[in-house]
Amino acid sequence: MRDDFSVATNELLAKRVGYRCSNPECRQPTSGPQEDRTGAINVGVAAHLTAASPDGPRYDASLTPEQRRSAVNGIWLCQTCGKLVDNDQCRYSVAALEEWKRVSELAAARALEQRRSPASEPGAAFIKAERLMPALLAEMHKDLAEHPLSREFVVLKRSWSYWAKGNELTYFYDDHSQLDNMLQILQNLGLVQEITYNNTKRFIITERLAEYLGGYDAA
Repeated sequence: MRDDFSVATNELLAKRVGYRCSNPECRQPTSGPQEDRTGAINVGVAAHLTAASPDGPRYDASLTPEQRRSAVNGIWLCQTCGKLVDNDQCRYSVAALEEWKRVSELAAARALEQRRSPASEPGAAFIKAERLMPALLAEMHKDLAEHPLSREFVVLKRSWSYWAKGNELTYFYDDHSQLDNMLQILQNLGLVQEITYNNTKRFIITERLAEYLGGYDAA
């Protein structure tokens, strides 16, 4: 007997990611209009993190039927990605799918908070950044909420002496062990620009990243 999701749980999982596939490398919309003006198309599927039946992928015998049917045990995917993750359960582990779900729900929440137009929805660059450096982006989000006009930041150790210009943000190696690598990725993604001078690493937050992080109201 399968512990399938209810219709309400399917709808909840879809809504929590804005009806987009939760695979960060896909993000395909899963709902849209039919040619018939009274109908809609759904190409999404609520997939189980741990299978609904013993012969399914990633089955966990320790779960109760109620836990298997819970939205906590589900992830919203397009039909292609749903088939993909079930056909290669070694590659797509429970932990990997839980991370997809976390990042996709965070991106949906960020977009909702910023009341974005369709043209400015979070793209692959933001999804990748959220996946690789959530703590750094959360700190930047907080800083821009407090200082919405700030764009320049420096990178320091707390033990270093530094004469600030007075309006730049600061991020510390002490708080982010791979900060240089994170900033290189953000540069590669076109989200920050390096403007180092006077032997102090200095960067500019691009307007794309500032808008995504909530540096100003994009409505």
